[in-house]
Amino acid sequence: ASTRAKVLELADKICNVRDILFTPPADWTMARKREYFDWSKAVIDEVRGTNKKLERVFDELYAAKP
Repeated sequence: ASTRAKVLELADKICNVRDILFTPPADWTMARKREYFDWSKAVIDEVRGTNKKLERVFDELYAAKP
């Protein structure tokens, strides 16, 4: 994937994880939220080295996972 696509993936996962932390879907269980966080981390791990600042933001959000 291009650098631009990787940055977009980082930004998308940051937004999604932030939403799950602060305004989660009402019907998602705690287990579902954790699964999403872990899946997102696996996706982010595939694009690491693209943008350190965005990776740091994601890591901080991931550390707060439910």
